[in-house]
Amino acid sequence: MKAILFLITTVLGASMNSYSQENSEKDIVVAIIDTGVDVNHPLLRDNLWVNPREKDNMKDDDGNGYADDLHGWNFVSNNNDLTDNHGHGTHVAGIIQQRTRSSRVKFMILKYYDPSIPANDNLMNTVKAIRYATKMKADIINYSGGGDERSPMEEAAIRDAQEQGILFVAAAGNEGRNTDLVGYYPAGYKLNNIISVAAMDSQRRLLASSNFGTGSVDIAAPGKNVFSALPGGKYGYMSGTSQATAWVSGLAASLMLNRPWETLAPQEIKNALVKSGIKDRQLSKKIRSQTRISNLQAGLNLE
Repeated sequence: MKAILFLITTVLGASMNSYSQENSEKDIVVAIIDTGVDVNHPLLRDNLWVNPREKDNMKDDDGNGYADDLHGWNFVSNNNDLTDNHGHGTHVAGIIQQRTRSSRVKFMILKYYDPSIPANDNLMNTVKAIRYATKMKADIINYSGGGDERSPMEEAAIRDAQEQGILFVAAAGNEGRNTDLVGYYPAGYKLNNIISVAAMDSQRRLLASSNFGTGSVDIAAPGKNVFSALPGGKYGYMSGTSQATAWVSGLAASLMLNRPWETLAPQEIKNALVKSGIKDRQLSKKIRSQTRISNLQAGLNLE
């Protein structure tokens, strides 16, 4: 079963200020495979990926099989309506935006999840979304979801993304279990482009709900009461490995922005994030790298 991952939400009407970080001439494209995104949200509307070969004319101008996929695709309804009726995808996008604070990070919005449809349909939508992101040359895929069962099709799609140099940032899951013993996917596939993310609180402790595993979870990031965007121009808090995953995707995008002179392989990005994170003995029997990410600059101090 493929599901989105979050724990709590508080809706607020406040605003979030952002600044621009413009060190690169190349946009970094982050594919957000989730519940959709509020494309009109003030925090996010300047970060929408635009399909360069597509026009809004009800035709498939670029021949990729999707007509008018200007900012991504809705694989649930098979159209270009990216409306987020849940809030999860918008919240995830807002976290990535706040970690990068740059209009040069662009969100390719790929809606895969609907709680009312069979779990296998969500899985098939996931596979389609991963293949779309690969074909359309995303740099990073953020996948804040998952389930207990392996899928050869899903694993193959992520392997194809790996061959194209795409980093796949995946939530470790919110079951509070050791995923070395009982797996969680796609975070648990043994592929070099996957970075599996656990969630911690402000006291640097893993959330009780966060999955863990020294052989299956790579790094920990903030995931408790994270403030971000919600649909309708609102803001609020959510908790879980979804939020931690978005944090790491944002840091990876920042790293790519700040090193425009080189093309980093997914494994190099993973190594850089671990190297620049903070070793923590509390994580010694929980996380492969024993490392946590705790601030914006953590992914950037690489020298």
